[in-house]
Amino acid sequence: MIIAISSWSFHEELYSGKLRLPDVPFRVHDLGYRAVELQDVFLWPRPPNRLARWLGRRAADFNRYQYDRKALNAVRLNRLRSGTRLVCWAIDSDLTVSETAARQQQKAYLAAAIETATFLGAPLIRLTLGGEKGDRAGLERAIDLMGGVLPVAIAKQVKLAVENHGGLSGDVDALVELVQHFHSPSLGVCLDFGNLGEEERSIGLPKLAPHALHVHAKSRVFTSDGEEATIDYHFCCKTLKAAGYDGAISIEYEGQGEAAAGIHRTRDLIEKCWA
Repeated sequence: MIIAISSWSFHEELYSGKLRLPDVPFRVHDLGYRAVELQDVFLWPRPPNRLARWLGRRAADFNRYQYDRKALNAVRLNRLRSGTRLVCWAIDSDLTVSETAARQQQKAYLAAAIETATFLGAPLIRLTLGGEKGDRAGLERAIDLMGGVLPVAIAKQVKLAVENHGGLSGDVDALVELVQHFHSPSLGVCLDFGNLGEEERSIGLPKLAPHALHVHAKSRVFTSDGEEATIDYHFCCKTLKAAGYDGAISIEYEGQGEAAAGIHRTRDLIEKCWA
C-alpha cells in the first residue's frame, strides 16, 4: 500500500493562484511524501506578469481538449526533480454524452489524457462517467464509448479507473456493470471513501473494493482521538484489505485550516487502520 497526496488537498491555494500545479510535486516532497496524484483541472498556463495584468491581460482558460504544453513540461520536470512518483492523472470526463460532436470531443479528451499520462509517467487515469444516476441509456453510451477508448489505453499501458463521483458514476451497480462488461485488468474503479453516504458505504464499498485500481481517502474533520468524523476509516481499510487491494491510497484533504496538518492526520489514520 502506497500513500499518495492528491493535488486536490491544495485546491484552495491552486484556485487562488498561490500555488501552481507544477509546484505540487515539490510541496508533496517537502511534506515528506514520495507519491502524488495530479488533477488536470489545475493545468492552466502561468498567470500574466504584473505588466500584463496592468494592461488588462489574463491567463488563458483551461482547455480540456488541448493541454498547455509549457505547463505540462513544467509538471514533468518538477515531478522528476522532486523525486516524486506520479500515481494518477485525474480528469473529469462524461462518457454518457449523446451528440456526435460531443462524443468526438470526449474521445479527443481521453486520448489527450492517455498521451499525457504516458508523457508524465502516470500508470493510471482517474475519470468519471458523467450523466445522471439511473440513466440506463447513458450507461449503454458510456460502455460504447469506453469500448473505443480502452484499447488505446491498453496499447499505451495506462490503466483507467472510474471514480464513484456523482451522476452515473455515483451508481455503484452501474459502475460495477461497466467494469465487468470489459473484464479487463486495465479498467477498474477509483474508490472514494467520501463519495458514499454512511448507509450506502456499508453496501457499496464491498461491491466496489474488488474492482479498485486506485483509492481516494477523503477527509474533512477529525475527532479528538484522530478519527475522521464522518467516515469509518476502519471499515474502509478493512474492506480494501479483504479485497486484496495493494495499490495507492491518495489523500484528498478538503477540511478547514492548513492542508499539511490535515494530510498528516489522514496519513496517521490510514496507517493505524491498515495495521
